[in-house]
Amino acid sequence: MVLEERAVKPLTLLKEKDFTLLLIGQFVSALGDKLHYVALGVLIFRLTGSALELGKMTFATFLPYLLFGLIAGAYVDRWDKKRTMISADLFRAVIVGLIPFLIGYSINLVYLLTFLSTTANLFFSPAKMAVIPAIFTKEKILTATSMAETVENITEILGYALAGVLIMFFPIQKVFYFDSLTFLCSALAIFAMSFKFETRDQADRTLDKENEPHIFQDIIEGLSYIWKTKKLVFTLLSYCFVLLIFSGFSPLIFVYALDTLKTSTAGLGVLEASAAVGITIGSLALSVWGNRMSKEQLVLWGYFISGITIAILGIFPWYPLALIGFFMTGVSNAMFLIPIQSIFQEETVAPMRGRVFSARFALTRVAFMGSVSILTFGATKIGVEKVFVFSGLSLLLGTMILLGYTYVQAKKVSETISKTV
Repeated sequence: MVLEERAVKPLTLLKEKDFTLLLIGQFVSALGDKLHYVALGVLIFRLTGSALELGKMTFATFLPYLLFGLIAGAYVDRWDKKRTMISADLFRAVIVGLIPFLIGYSINLVYLLTFLSTTANLFFSPAKMAVIPAIFTKEKILTATSMAETVENITEILGYALAGVLIMFFPIQKVFYFDSLTFLCSALAIFAMSFKFETRDQADRTLDKENEPHIFQDIIEGLSYIWKTKKLVFTLLSYCFVLLIFSGFSPLIFVYALDTLKTSTAGLGVLEASAAVGITIGSLALSVWGNRMSKEQLVLWGYFISGITIAILGIFPWYPLALIGFFMTGVSNAMFLIPIQSIFQEETVAPMRGRVFSARFALTRVAFMGSVSILTFGATKIGVEKVFVFSGLSLLLGTMILLGYTYVQAKKVSETISKTV
């Protein structure tokens, strides 16, 4: 199996038409999202000057995962995935296009639109994640996932840097119109996909429709599947633990850049682009050499490097060093995000993918929101720099705990094998 995985050449995967169209559509859509993200953060900070308001924006983004995450996945498993993805894109195109019209009335309306857009994404994301494992065999999933992440990360390099410049020279409302257009482009690309695997799955679902269980039974089955699969439950719980420790520093980047580092919006865009370069290089490296190390090892190294980098950013708030630090956080993020996603794709059978992927999204977002609440509150009390230090050192400690646990478990397995032999 290892030899087969090493033989996978990334570019050969582009021969699969559906995969290529998916990458094209997501490239355009993700580029608009990055411009949107920076524009919205800068707009809110300009209007309020408050880290707490940025926390509210993040909360509005992730609250739908808490409320509807599990339910969305259950419906995605029942619905036609192609129609689901197209409908979600069209809905988001309308919602994002409304932001420039409503921002003048109330910032709370913007939070509401953000909430609705994220709710649509709850249905889009698990359907999208189901495409790669349905198209490719198990040994190609890590490479395909790395390629998909690389494409999206390239948009971060372009999007974050471009956003900072555009906001300086053009009305910020234009950015939201562009993002709305990218969702239409994504819908067009998905419309052109054949979804042959979906045709087979739909036929199977039609045969079983009379015996279809209640939606909440579907949800319970998804959670039960994760709980009974040891690799999935350990990966998910450890990931949520790590997210609770450090992920809340993300919305504080605006305050760190514009207030602590005293840089401009262009400088903020370059910092975000630096992180995107890091995650792109990390994703490319994983697509070529990722199978030379176990996914569990990659995840732990990613956590460890992230902890060191975040702590250094808090101790030494200096813009040139921040460029290097953001680059390293990008690399380390690729080291744990891609293997985690690959583990879920490999270990989940096709009929359960919507529920399992959505359960993962929902639980990780709960951890993220908890982290946002803690760290944004901490930033208002002790400052962003100290929060970064606390977050980074806590992540290092958490990684050491996870490393110790995996070592003990590996030793038990080794002793069991020795006794049987």
